[in-house]
Amino acid sequence: MITALEDWQPASQPTPLRAGEVHLWRAALTPTPALRAALSPADWVRAERFHFPADRARFIAGRGLLRTILAQYLGEEPHELRFQTGDHGKPGLEDAGSAIRFNLSHSDDLMLLAVTYARAIGVDLEFMRGNVPFETLADHYFDPEDAGDLRNLPATQRAWKFYDVWTCTEARLKAHGVGLANGFQVVEPDRWSLLKLTPAAGYTAALAVEGGDFELGCWSWQT
Repeated sequence: MITALEDWQPASQPTPLRAGEVHLWRAALTPTPALRAALSPADWVRAERFHFPADRARFIAGRGLLRTILAQYLGEEPHELRFQTGDHGKPGLEDAGSAIRFNLSHSDDLMLLAVTYARAIGVDLEFMRGNVPFETLADHYFDPEDAGDLRNLPATQRAWKFYDVWTCTEARLKAHGVGLANGFQVVEPDRWSLLKLTPAAGYTAALAVEGGDFELGCWSWQT
């Protein structure tokens, strides 16, 4: 388990990414002039589609952070990066020659971005709300054993169980590139190394990495 206080180091730029490493970034979704300047014209078109200002601000910050951090790894200008999406919406770099793989997740005002070389990766982040119909959602999405385990727990522990199963499953589905498109069943579960994360108080997350034998570094983005 990664704790919020001990394992996340402040940084304003990435260290070089080497083979066998996974870099995980934690960042607040607060737009700044520098992040706004990182967006492309197409990003601004997307930003204007958000009805609520808070949602628009989070999109601007998240897109700016993604471009800024990846551009520093690649030695390019943030607004010039080009992205593509897979069949089920997983984003990737359009440059076919780049071996960098990434995945991001955001919830409330926090974002996680995982970056590595030449291996599939997925991350899921959730703000742990209490006003959620945990039992109903578990019955719908979880396999019967996990749903039953959740119902048998004391009410005070059901939220933790729900978010634990949800983030671990979603991270592996995102790594595989399918998300919830094919339901909540993980394909090839032994393919993924899974790490449970505590990025901040009130949040839980999970990281799925293809294969094993990798070194993880965790940083908090400093504006």
